[in-house]
Amino acid sequence: MWFLGDNGAFFLNSILISGIMLKYFFLLISIFSAFVGVAQELDGKWIGWLSQDGKTDTFYYEINIAQKGDGISGVAFSSLNEGKVQARFVLSGIRQGDKIVMQEVEQIEPKKPKWCFKYMILNPKADEEEAYYGTWTADGCTPGKVYLARPYTQAIPEREKAFTYEGRWTGHVSQTDRAYGFFFEVNLKPDGTGVSTIVSEGNGGTAHLAFDWDTLTEAAHLRIMENAVIDKTDGKWPWCIKNAALYLTKVDGKYLLDGEWTGHIEDHDMESGPCAPGTMHLERPILKQENRQRAKEEFDPYQAKHQRAVKIDKVLHVQSKNLKIKVWDNGTVDGDFVTLLLNGKKILDNFRVDKRKWSIPVQILDGDNFLILHAEDLGDISPNTVAVSIYDGVKEEIIVLSSNLEVSGAIMIKPFRF
Repeated sequence: MWFLGDNGAFFLNSILISGIMLKYFFLLISIFSAFVGVAQELDGKWIGWLSQDGKTDTFYYEINIAQKGDGISGVAFSSLNEGKVQARFVLSGIRQGDKIVMQEVEQIEPKKPKWCFKYMILNPKADEEEAYYGTWTADGCTPGKVYLARPYTQAIPEREKAFTYEGRWTGHVSQTDRAYGFFFEVNLKPDGTGVSTIVSEGNGGTAHLAFDWDTLTEAAHLRIMENAVIDKTDGKWPWCIKNAALYLTKVDGKYLLDGEWTGHIEDHDMESGPCAPGTMHLERPILKQENRQRAKEEFDPYQAKHQRAVKIDKVLHVQSKNLKIKVWDNGTVDGDFVTLLLNGKKILDNFRVDKRKWSIPVQILDGDNFLILHAEDLGDISPNTVAVSIYDGVKEEIIVLSSNLEVSGAIMIKPFRF
């Protein structure tokens, strides 16, 4: 029996809510009417993931629900392998105080084969606002875990008003005409302008581009519109001037901006020199006061010794304290020498990275852990970009870190607490 299936996009419409889903809504209300909840309203979209015990695949999971009293009705959507495997279900449920109980009750798409109908029990996640974590079961299927969090929309709740797009975001851009991606960083200024940094470990080196940005009400949460190349290390390399439409979500201790971009080659326009389009992914860690204090304790001795700033580019949650860290050059092998420090201790010293993946077994601590990439030598292409993979026994995550002689990139690693 399939866990998830083939389908297109996920939508919730009023016809579905008022029709087939309401019969399940009233059924569950009659069963659970004794429970009275005082938790937050649940209407709208929630996104996250599903896993199965003992299996490595992690499925994207999304629900869009309507709430009436303590009753819930809506549609669930899940996908795997970049949307190649998809399914959509009618969903019903009940809120029991802070707890949510939900059941997939009908398969909308695909029509065949029949898939597992998951029964989920979710509790608020203690270390995150508007996030739930729990278990799911289904007849004839291996059970697993489920995580859901409220994505951000343009209408940010009152208690979230402190959020701002302004500041530094890091990530990568891809392009449809090539197999490799580019390290990408943006700094969004309060006046609606900014500077992006793009690094190619193939040809091209590094470039800085000026852009304008704004927030929209319909097309996307954020637009980035590059307009000129400020400087570049390879004067002969033509860069793409990009326009991106990005959507904001808050997942597992970080803000994410994802979307597509189009553009044209510098000194051309969309007619005379269009670029192959691609995708853009940017992240910004959510650092609470206790995270910042722990980071300060870790980074102060390093910064005093090396006279370099440290910037946390990623927050990574792992399911084990025993990890395997691999490091390699993800682009052109150009003579980069790096040192990796985990919680202030060297786990790799003055190492020349190449295409071979060098593996290092480590054990992390409870709480916040910090992995710093220290550039010993920038090689032929500046800055120093290195691919780092972190495997926790269940899932491997690959991250591209960038460091130079003034700023070192870092990852904050946190073990899950179930």
